[in-house]
Amino acid sequence: MDSRILTPIPTPPAQRWREIRLLYLPRAMFVAVSLLVIWLWGTAVAPSSLVAEAEALGADLRAPQAGVIASLKVAIHQPVKTGEVVGYIAAANPRLLEATFAVIRAEVGMLTDSMAGATDRQKMALDMERMQLDWMSHRVDRVALQGKLQQTEADLGRAEPLSRAGLITQESFEQLKITRDSLAAQLEEKSRLIARLEPALTRLAASDPQAGGLSGESALAAAIKVQEAKLKLAEAELTPVPMLAPIDGVVGVLLRHAGETVMAGDAVLRVTAPKPERLTGYLRQPLPFEPKPGMEAEIRTRGTPAKTAATKITHVGVAHEILSPSMIAAMHLLPQPAPETAVRVEFALPAGLDLRPGEHVDVKVR
Repeated sequence: MDSRILTPIPTPPAQRWREIRLLYLPRAMFVAVSLLVIWLWGTAVAPSSLVAEAEALGADLRAPQAGVIASLKVAIHQPVKTGEVVGYIAAANPRLLEATFAVIRAEVGMLTDSMAGATDRQKMALDMERMQLDWMSHRVDRVALQGKLQQTEADLGRAEPLSRAGLITQESFEQLKITRDSLAAQLEEKSRLIARLEPALTRLAASDPQAGGLSGESALAAAIKVQEAKLKLAEAELTPVPMLAPIDGVVGVLLRHAGETVMAGDAVLRVTAPKPERLTGYLRQPLPFEPKPGMEAEIRTRGTPAKTAATKITHVGVAHEILSPSMIAAMHLLPQPAPETAVRVEFALPAGLDLRPGEHVDVKVR
């Protein structure tokens, strides 16, 4: 039989698909993946010259003087304004001032007793001095009440979170509140009494100006002046000093709490600006290029989707600086026993690029 007249046997579609799947499809996929990798490398994963960090302005609020933190009015993540009062610090512990008040009370009482046996000529002057001593005694009591009230409010502030957590009994917490309210009522009443006595004493001195001078040179008048100075000093020491926010920003860290004793210059909290001011990167040795101010660069964020923006170098450090742990981690460097150093390079923050303080970006210098 002549083979030329035989009908060709058709190839099944499954066999043709098998040949395409085994021979042609892997080659086509390889070419497609290679082209995709080349495109991604050139558009989204281009090698960066360095890693930069978005730096924001931050400032520590430090204690203006040694003392006890009377109160803090802010919490973590709370926004504050420059000059806003965020708390108060008492120059001395109110409990320690109690001894000073006792001494003043004793000396004022001794001066009152020494008025006995005065002559008629000194009666008017001594009456005025007696009123002054009474007024001073009430002022001493008021300052002592202020000290006790401050201490009770500090104890109440520390006990409130403990009460919510169930670490102290509700009865103990309520007793602190009752003590606070009682001291506040006593202080208010004492302030009213002092306010009523002061105008009367002023009118008496104005009606007879010579009355105050009849014993002005006496030892009693001098002693009253000494006690007046001591009382003013105690009042000044007990008056809480306000702590003001150094910059506009958000409270990031609370290092001290109400009731803690601090020294002058101790950091109480840290305020961080909500927006970064510049981008800071570091070039390690050997330098891949010589950075100079004015050189153009491209910023690429690490988020999804990645954003790009153009910027320029604004400042180049004059010396090698020690890298922070966050930058070492961002640059994928292994921890070294010796400090890692690099040259600081600062970039202008591109407009419209929304970055958080501390965020890392890739920078490609052109």
